[in-house]
Amino acid sequence: MHRTQIITRFLFILLLGIGTWMASQRPLWNDEYYSLISSTLGTSYKAMVMGHISEGNNSPLFYILQKAQCDLFFYHPPQEWVAGHWGGVHVFDQFFLRIQSVVFMSAALSALFYYFGRRNSWLLGAYALAVAMTSALLWFHWTEARPYAGWFALSLFQILLLLNILEAPSSQNKKYLVYLIFVHWLLALTVTVSIVQIVAAVVVLWMFYRPRFFWYVPMALIPLGICCFYYIHAPYYNFFFVDGPMALINANISKDRLFIIFASALVLIFQCRGKNCKAYLEIKYLAFFLLMLGAFGLVLLKLKCGQVEGQHGFQISSRYFLPLLPAGIVGTVLFSVYLVRAYPSRVWRAMAIVILVGFLVFRIHRMIY
Repeated sequence: MHRTQIITRFLFILLLGIGTWMASQRPLWNDEYYSLISSTLGTSYKAMVMGHISEGNNSPLFYILQKAQCDLFFYHPPQEWVAGHWGGVHVFDQFFLRIQSVVFMSAALSALFYYFGRRNSWLLGAYALAVAMTSALLWFHWTEARPYAGWFALSLFQILLLLNILEAPSSQNKKYLVYLIFVHWLLALTVTVSIVQIVAAVVVLWMFYRPRFFWYVPMALIPLGICCFYYIHAPYYNFFFVDGPMALINANISKDRLFIIFASALVLIFQCRGKNCKAYLEIKYLAFFLLMLGAFGLVLLKLKCGQVEGQHGFQISSRYFLPLLPAGIVGTVLFSVYLVRAYPSRVWRAMAIVILVGFLVFRIHRMIY
């Protein structure tokens, strides 16, 4: 067994242990209570599948899994929760209700380490893990009994599969395409706005890979149909902004990560003059990244135009743009590697490493203080 595989398995177990401990120590908050009592226990499987969930996001995957977990283990919440008196510390309930999110997040971080560890070295895998772990939103959603850890994990799986398809020999692409189709279906069943990232991935595949036409039906048309079905059946709520659009984006992709990605991209474009730029994996990923930024920017614009006067309804939160978090993490690592290897000079490489480590230390400092 390859060393990276062994480390990845131990890493998954370690992350599972860390997540389980954090989940059991942190009291639930209002949204988690509401999702459990109203959307999960108070809704039948049939109603879930039909999109009859009384939340802004009525895609059923998370709620079906949580309800199945509760039914399988004969779980009943404390009576005071059912009566509407939310609060208190219930260690087992906190662990039990959040285990789905803990598993999703642990699997996602392990997959991130494995991809870069296998592609380069375990040291790069450790760097990728460090970049991810210095993301504040990741720590919040890691132990939250809500759909967002699953959305993060599936978004990261989608990105890693997309990279594998774009750089793997054609003989292996069929396997990765099948996996990507499966992930797209799960994304469509998780959050309706995942239509954005599904379209972005399909456009990039059309630009740089051109799969046969029949692949687009299960990979794009069916998941888009699922998203549209749940969007049509979603309850209507008013929204308002507290944070500005850039603050919502920067909560997922910090300014220093944007700087690394775009500065490295400029170096790459400069080196590409007179060459076939499409041959570079970084260029292909840059296209996907820009499509994601642009598409979620349009979502922001739509929400901004439709916001109500005053603070009535639901606050627009950074979690509505969560796929930008894994997109920024992968982009930072991918372009960090390119920046270090852009020129053979030892001085250049030393300077690039010092700058990248400096940014990482800065992120750690920001998280702690």
